[in-house]
Amino acid sequence: MKRAILILLPLLTACSAYGPGLRRGGDTYKDFSALRAANVEGRDYSREVYFRGSPVAVFAPHGGDIEPATSRLARVTAGKDFNLYIFNGWLGRDSGRLHVTASHFDDPEAVFIATSSALGVSFHAQADRGSRVCVGGANRAAAQLMARRLEDAGFAAETPCARLPGTSAGNIVNRPVYGGVQLEITLRLLASLEKDEADLARFSEAVRMAALEFVSTAPKGER
Repeated sequence: MKRAILILLPLLTACSAYGPGLRRGGDTYKDFSALRAANVEGRDYSREVYFRGSPVAVFAPHGGDIEPATSRLARVTAGKDFNLYIFNGWLGRDSGRLHVTASHFDDPEAVFIATSSALGVSFHAQADRGSRVCVGGANRAAAQLMARRLEDAGFAAETPCARLPGTSAGNIVNRPVYGGVQLEITLRLLASLEKDEADLARFSEAVRMAALEFVSTAPKGER
């Protein structure tokens, strides 16, 4: 059965500068419930939730002004067929306080998308220098496959992701049946993907093909 689509559009305009809401220090809220209790949906934040019955779920839990460009990358990668969950922060340069660590991100809509899917893929921004993506997540086989496909497409990718491994079982991207792949993308690469439509298409297609390749060959029950 397909889940009804929930789209809550923001009332504020997103900031165009890169990195205004990148988190510094610990999270302000311990989980999504605490965030929701202290903020107004449609003003401070919005959510985009599509359950399409796909085996692949794409997440951008720090979208909008929190980690700019991750929302668009998630939408393009999901296309019209992958399941999709995006949390957008709309507080401009104060959006970092809407960052909830992925392992504590327990929005019931996101949890439904995750647990109803076979493989998760999540997009995050990271402040390291250079133009590259660090590929982590609990599913190492899928992460290795995705890193290879990204390298084949011309992008610098490394796995495992030592500093930002994203392997926690509680991480929203790891809650699908086979676990997930977490993509930590440098700000320079995100800026390039936002500016260059060809790069964006190549990057998102590499991620899509790797995800589909994995779920089409993974035996049932593999984690």
